[in-house]
Amino acid sequence: MSLKDKKQKAIELRHKGFSYAKILKELDLTSKGTLSKWLRDLTLTENTKKRLKSNAKLAIKRGLDKFNRKRSLDILEQNKKSIESGKQEVVVNNRKELLITGAALYWGEGTKYIGKHPALIFTNSDPDMIKIYMNFLRQGLVLDEQKIKAGIHIHPYVDENSARSFWAKISGLPENLFYIVKVIISASKGKRSTKKLPYGMVVIKVNNRHVFYRVKGMIEGLKIINTRSVI
Repeated sequence: MSLKDKKQKAIELRHKGFSYAKILKELDLTSKGTLSKWLRDLTLTENTKKRLKSNAKLAIKRGLDKFNRKRSLDILEQNKKSIESGKQEVVVNNRKELLITGAALYWGEGTKYIGKHPALIFTNSDPDMIKIYMNFLRQGLVLDEQKIKAGIHIHPYVDENSARSFWAKISGLPENLFYIVKVIISASKGKRSTKKLPYGMVVIKVNNRHVFYRVKGMIEGLKIINTRSVI
């Protein structure tokens, strides 16, 4: 196509509402100056002006959409790297770290009430948290398995056998060890989603005064080491 033909085609495309960038690409032109010279005296109709404005907004939106998609992917990748970095920072590789981890878990989720018969009572519905806590009891505190008792608090829609089987697998405790407590909250009766707590809340109990106060001491130790200034 000759320059004369390209000029005529550029004028036609401009009247159709094409941007300078699209015309340059369409006609395989490299000089924006040449295109500007061809079109600078062009009189556009109101409809063409509206199309140009609409196309410009659309181009901006597409650009923003592309930018947002890329940014979202970048953020996801950054999140993965942050997770991996954090994982490497706190991976438990010795007994002392396991004791600290378990004591911190109990501090946050365990029963602190002493009463006449102090006991460790840990309740949660997070399988991974229960696995870590059981490692804390077995490998950290080195407890006799016979001292560990367990129960499950479930809503009426939860199948007892499924709950026992699930938590037995997670905790490594025998199924027949788990007692069942059915919980009914009248205010939410008939309204509670059956997708929540599909296996209920598991309760791990150790009836031992010495162990209770030992963990209490660990928590006191955590308070001390975590209120010191970091050097």
